[in-house]
Amino acid sequence: MSVLAILGFGLLLLAQGMAQASYPEREITVYCSSSAGGITDLTARFLSEAVSKALGQPLVVVNKPGAAHTICVNLIANSKPDGYTFGFVGGSGLVQAPNFRKVPYDVRKDFTYIARCAEYPMGLTVLIDAPWKNLEEFLDYAKKNPGKVIYSSDGHGGGAHILMEYLAWKKGGIEWKHIPYSGGARNAPALLGRHTTAWAAAGSQVSFIRDGKMKMLASFNETRGKVAPDVPTLRELGYVDHPVGLFIFLIAPKGLPDPIAKKLEDAFLKAMKDPSYAKFMDKLEMIPALLGAKEAGKDIESQAKYWAELIKITGIKDKEEK
Repeated sequence: MSVLAILGFGLLLLAQGMAQASYPEREITVYCSSSAGGITDLTARFLSEAVSKALGQPLVVVNKPGAAHTICVNLIANSKPDGYTFGFVGGSGLVQAPNFRKVPYDVRKDFTYIARCAEYPMGLTVLIDAPWKNLEEFLDYAKKNPGKVIYSSDGHGGGAHILMEYLAWKKGGIEWKHIPYSGGARNAPALLGRHTTAWAAAGSQVSFIRDGKMKMLASFNETRGKVAPDVPTLRELGYVDHPVGLFIFLIAPKGLPDPIAKKLEDAFLKAMKDPSYAKFMDKLEMIPALLGAKEAGKDIESQAKYWAELIKITGIKDKEEK
């Protein structure tokens, strides 16, 4: 290599280093995998506002919902890895969807993970006057009455759907009907109007439980939720031996320079450890569930492996492909 080539390469590295040191120098686009007003969106906007003050540049949240969060995840995968595009995504786009159907990205190769931000409150919910006092009574009824139970969830192949079909398998072959709806705006009226028997939900059911219109029979979270502290988790009940909650992750494209990734990780972790974030999470009935970049990446890999096992056990992927 000539002296001029070496000098040019050195100047290039110097320029890149200076750009990274002065990052950010302009507005940052933050994609969000849920619709405006959803829990993921509210979380993204709260943290983006806090971090924009710390970084000295605006973080503009742009909603890109759809296809079980995979539209947004793919958009981030194909963005330029310069720190000016990253996003908040629901974990189903990273750990369930890729195991359930073909997606145009690889969760192990196409991303730089920044942090895990929160866990959605998730569980099996029925009307307050339903005759079942716990999950076992509900499952026993469903098994003794094939086809009579109709449950809804936020979508075919989503975490709640997979867990319900896993419970049906675990109990010895329950036959029930699943209706996939999009969000609480359709799930809630279906249950309140008694068009469905139960609602396997992530997040939207909380207000109805708090208002005394519904009750939870089992929590799908790793720990019991504040809205129903007496209701045991699936892990406590012995149905699973691994966390099966749904989480919000902060991800960026593969190839994000380490100094920028570290700066973002530090800024968001600082915002998430602030007491105001804990109060915000409490207001949404969310679980903080914070992890840094390295731990978040390991968590996604571990979750993806476990969900793949559940999907295989239930056979719902084979049913969809037929």
